[in-house]
Amino acid sequence: MLKFISYALRYFPIYIVAFIFLICGVVVDSFIPRFVQLIIDDVIVGGRLEVAIRLLLFLFVCIFSRGCFKYLQEFTSDILSQRVTRDVRSSLFDHIEKQNSSFFRKNAPSELMSRIRHDSENLGFSFGFCLLFAFEILFHVIIMFICILRISPILSIPVLIFMPIMGILTVKEEQKGDKIYEEISEETATMNKTASEALTGIRTVKAFNREEFEKKRFSKRNKHFFKLSVSLEDLYSLFDGATASLSRIMIAVALIFGGVLVIASSLTLGELASYVEYVNSLSWPMLEIGWLVASFSSSNASARKIKKVLDEKDEVFVKEPIYTLPKDAKLSLSFDHVSFKVDNREILSDISFTILKGKSLGIMGATGSGKSTIGNLLTRFCDPSEGVIKIDGVDISHLPLKELRDEVATVGQDVFLFSESIRENLMKGGEGQLSESQMYSASRMAAADGFIAELDEGYDTVIGERGVGLSGGQKQRLSIARALIRNAPILLLDDSTSALDMETEKEIQNSLKSVKKDGIKIIIAHRISAVRDADEIIYLQDGKIKERGTHESLMALKGLYYSTYVAQYSREDEDGR
Repeated sequence: MLKFISYALRYFPIYIVAFIFLICGVVVDSFIPRFVQLIIDDVIVGGRLEVAIRLLLFLFVCIFSRGCFKYLQEFTSDILSQRVTRDVRSSLFDHIEKQNSSFFRKNAPSELMSRIRHDSENLGFSFGFCLLFAFEILFHVIIMFICILRISPILSIPVLIFMPIMGILTVKEEQKGDKIYEEISEETATMNKTASEALTGIRTVKAFNREEFEKKRFSKRNKHFFKLSVSLEDLYSLFDGATASLSRIMIAVALIFGGVLVIASSLTLGELASYVEYVNSLSWPMLEIGWLVASFSSSNASARKIKKVLDEKDEVFVKEPIYTLPKDAKLSLSFDHVSFKVDNREILSDISFTILKGKSLGIMGATGSGKSTIGNLLTRFCDPSEGVIKIDGVDISHLPLKELRDEVATVGQDVFLFSESIRENLMKGGEGQLSESQMYSASRMAAADGFIAELDEGYDTVIGERGVGLSGGQKQRLSIARALIRNAPILLLDDSTSALDMETEKEIQNSLKSVKKDGIKIIIAHRISAVRDADEIIYLQDGKIKERGTHESLMALKGLYYSTYVAQYSREDEDGR
């Protein structure tokens, strides 16, 4: 947890204010038994009724003041908890957003959500409420023990005997509880992951009648979580019960000690009452220490989980020196002998091509041939193992990420739509306010305006998470419209029309021809119809360019591209016309 102290130190002035309220509250609390002593000795035993009202008034003022200071202390400590939680969450989210694709292959989204929500909250709670509560217990014990010594040093014996024993029990509890909390934290993330997968893929689960299987899979994780939680509660019940018993025994022994001194006339009844009150006030900190230790154990486990994520450095860094794209340059994109490996497995090998302004490139190949990886390399979701990618002659690894990604509008094969209105989803493609004319124009070019008009609320229709309320073709059309709104110089279409019928696909292609005359288009597809009009087509196999040329030249070659064409079209169209 030491790594995260800097988050708490940002709010040092608030800690000072909270400590002032804490100290004032404990000091005022220490006066209450003293006034009880005076009421018993002077009023009840001594018969001095004239001071009764004054003493009672002082007693009520102390009780009321203690309540006010306690409220202010807890309010400021809660503010600290929330602010530290907010800052840790923001830092964690910012760090996660900067990571490249390899990071997300190792960390499931549900686990990262557990870190952002649950673990950040635990950490903030420990640096706010728990930390101040720990200092309150420490200061309270010291002040009350001093008050006991002022009455009679011999009366401190029961406290000196029992409190160390309770302290040892607390240490043992913390050691055993920390290990269980670590397992619970892991199991929480695993259980969230299991539930998330089942719910996200609910259509697949239902389509294959796997509801019972998923139910058993979740039940297994839930039972394991239940067992861990029960074992933790069992541990804390055992230690809390022992601590509670010891605190009660301590009060009983203190009463015997005090009673003997009263009988020996070494102690007044009022002093006995105040002494028992002081000892009793030492019992609640001992009872709360168990809960406090459990909270710190939980926070410690959460801190380790968050630190593990923060220590993973898969960020996309911009190389020095940092360049910007020349404003007067003619648009061009080139891959120069680019290769890419993952875990020593070659995905792409020696890929080279150049696309100039106003031109288009079609990329074809079997599944797993590396087509989509070219798009990922262009947007720096991953970096090449060898070779250089340039835009306008500038190595993209030297470009600020925002500038690079502003140059590329991407329509991925895995369409993602947010659980918002169609209008808000389209606005993700632009910067600032989106005009109605921009939205209608982009929707029309993507052949999306027709089905949007049929919806009851049109562009204000709220779609489900990931566009669950739309068909695959409708989602693709909205995704294309979103990319067109971006109006970037380079348009990357990665299998973006696979869910569309041939007629709609042709309509969109004709629209793109007119809108991207002065830009660059990269069309990654399985269907010949998507790439046949490209200025150049490359055919990938096992990560290598096996064929390249125009549609006509590749058909004449009668190689892989030709075989794909034959598989997709009837025999009488083999001449490519």
